[in-house]
Amino acid sequence: MRIAIPTNGGGLNDTVAPVFARAPAFYIADVDEKGNITSEKVIQNGAAMAGGGAGPMAVQTLINEGVEAIIAPQVGPNALGAIQAAGIRLYQVAPGTPVEEAIKAVTSGSVEQFRAPVTPAAPVAPATPATPVPAYGPYPTAPAYPPYPAYGYGPGWGRGWGRGRGGRGRGWGRGWGRGGRGWGAQLGYCPWTGQPSRRTLRWLYGWW
Repeated sequence: MRIAIPTNGGGLNDTVAPVFARAPAFYIADVDEKGNITSEKVIQNGAAMAGGGAGPMAVQTLINEGVEAIIAPQVGPNALGAIQAAGIRLYQVAPGTPVEEAIKAVTSGSVEQFRAPVTPAAPVAPATPATPVPAYGPYPTAPAYPPYPAYGYGPGWGRGWGRGRGGRGRGWGRGWGRGGRGWGAQLGYCPWTGQPSRRTLRWLYGWW
């Protein structure tokens, strides 16, 4: 396993730097299954003096070196995201820890791999029940109204209440628009000629 550790500029005899992305140097070592260091080297950190984006730049430098694990103190969010995206394992130790001691802690299993905390999912609000849509119709049947009385046809009250024995005198004139002839007929006048009906007058008044 190839491990990288940020240092203050030295190698195995140095201590872990208090920062990761802006550490002066990185100590890189190949460690076997028994924790023995098989090869080592120190490289300068080109991101130490960067104006911005030092975390991803430092991680990219270690990716180019084929690093599989990083031992470091607290890591910034940008650097952490780059480390996780690259699939590199992260182990955290206190700053100032001797480099050799930090390597032994990781290979012996006394330091566990760092895992980002999982943010709990926001509770899902209960679904609001849909407002029932009122059903309209069928509309009620309109009540049946009685038919209008048939009063016949004509110009109103007819030519009524004539003067003289013959009853030929003209009456009160035409009135009340349509339907007048029916009234005239009922009062004893012919609905077509407007003349009084002798039979009706005889029955009503004893004339003729």
